[in-house]
Amino acid sequence: MDAPVTLETARLVGARPGAEEFAALRRLHADPRVMATLAADGRPLPEEATRRALGRELEHWERNGFGAWYFRDRASGDFVGYCGLHRATVAGRDEVELLYATLPEWWGRGLTTEMASAVLGVGFGRLGLPEIVAFTLPHNRASRRVMEKRGFAYEGDIVHAGLPHVLYRLTADDWRTGADAGGEAR
Repeated sequence: MDAPVTLETARLVGARPGAEEFAALRRLHADPRVMATLAADGRPLPEEATRRALGRELEHWERNGFGAWYFRDRASGDFVGYCGLHRATVAGRDEVELLYATLPEWWGRGLTTEMASAVLGVGFGRLGLPEIVAFTLPHNRASRRVMEKRGFAYEGDIVHAGLPHVLYRLTADDWRTGADAGGEAR
């Protein structure tokens, strides 16, 4: 079963991206504060790398029936960030990863956690995934808080993209035990 094209939360509307989302993704990739935790070298990405990243995202949706949703503020329509699910090899295992990035002007408002709740609802509900992982650099406390608020448990230290990361995991059973009504799929 495929994921829904749109997701709605109390404050956000998310949509499956298309080529028109290049400018939104470019804003994220050009911001040094965002890329400090997303890029292997911690630096903003060149424009061509953003084009390739968006192309990979569109291909992931086509191949898997799910991916990242691009979320906008419900009131203003302004781009907030993305959140979604991706197939990835993590510590030598095939996994489904929860991934997210939010523009700095939206940090500290709980919006990333809100996006993650909606996406996890799709992953465990509609897609029937048995578990989802998330990982980040050890010093990225904000990202770790999102994972912990959504019920992920620390599993261990790993190396990803040549850098140390912390790996968290959430099972469908644990999610059902602590699930909240974070978002509604359409």
